Amino acid sequence: MSSNIQTVLVTGVSGFLGSVVVDELLAAGYKVRGTARSAKAPRVQAAYASFGDRFQIVVVDDLATDDLTEAFKGHYIRYTATSFTHIVWTAGVDALIHVGSPLAGKAPTNILIKSAVDGTLHAVDAALKAGVKKIVVTASVLSLASPAQIHSNITIGASSQYNTHLLITDCRTDEVWHLIDWSNETEESAAAAGPLEIYGLGKTLAEKALRDFAAKHPQLDVATVHPGFLYGPPGHGQVLDKPVDGTNGYVYQLISGPAGRPVPGQGLPAATHVRDAALLHVLALKAAPSPASKPKRIVAVGPEDTFTWLQAVQWLYEARPELRARLPTVTGKETHNLEEWSKWDSSSAKEIVGLEKFRGWKEMVGDTIDAAVKKEKELGVVPAL
Repeated sequence: MSSNIQTVLVTGVSGFLGSVVVDELLAAGYKVRGTARSAKAPRVQAAYASFGDRFQIVVVDDLATDDLTEAFKGHYIRYTATSFTHIVWTAGVDALIHVGSPLAGKAPTNILIKSAVDGTLHAVDAALKAGVKKIVVTASVLSLASPAQIHSNITIGASSQYNTHLLITDCRTDEVWHLIDWSNETEESAAAAGPLEIYGLGKTLAEKALRDFAAKHPQLDVATVHPGFLYGPPGHGQVLDKPVDGTNGYVYQLISGPAGRPVPGQGLPAATHVRDAALLHVLALKAAPSPASKPKRIVAVGPEDTFTWLQAVQWLYEARPELRARLPTVTGKETHNLEEWSKWDSSSAKEIVGLEKFRGWKEMVGDTIDAAVKKEKELGVVPAL
């Protein structure tokens, strides 16, 4: 635990990544104050009841507009498992980890993008006014490069030497042939392409706004973590009433659906184990300060984190034989190929925060499937075979 940081405010703790960030912070010895909507706050508080006052919940129904002053000062509402009990005052927070963000498909494009930008700026501005300088924000690989840019035979990364830029390297020659700052997605191209591009554009514009804000307030020390699709088991506090949610649905489709269905078509293969992504947020709290002109952009896709759905199905067939009847049918005609997709240089994770190794894709897929099957049993879900 960082010696001068004891309590961390985390936004979006009822969600997938936010709940795992809380777990990692508590395991590292920090105290956590988490934001959640009023409908979900009691369940999140109950999930962490065993931690006593080391975990506190703050009701925030809209990160873009709600007053966050008391969340930073130390005013929060305590819940039992079923209801509100009383108001508590405690010490303020020392750092902000901003995870909460709207998901694509939940609102029109312009509203989703505005919510992503406004939510980030609102949280960071509240941190500044509270005297909080250490800020870690969840970004995305899609703010580094658009899906179209990623769908090419290049290596993408951000080194400490060029951490304001993205290094684009020719995989055949290892020659750095281009430096870019951001994804080239526009609102028009994103809206025409689909939810993934819309989500990425929201993340891109939110990070740009964050960088502009930090440049105007040099006392802030900002880091961004850029994961791919997040897979893995949920945190203790995720409010989840179905086997999986969010991006875990892509892995879950490997064991859900009618018999004889084909292997799913290959999508963006950049993936990150949710625990690696969460750990990077926690480690970033200890990272050395850096000026706004040299932001800490941490690429969170490991070298062993790219895989095809065909590889995953074949591995599950051997590693989880009890699930064979639930897997898609491999015909031998699948055309999944990683050669047409970019590779990822995650050296920034080691250089900036000291993460030596990422979990591989087999652990990622296995953990996701195991958690989903466990949740099925808890909910009484009977899979169709």
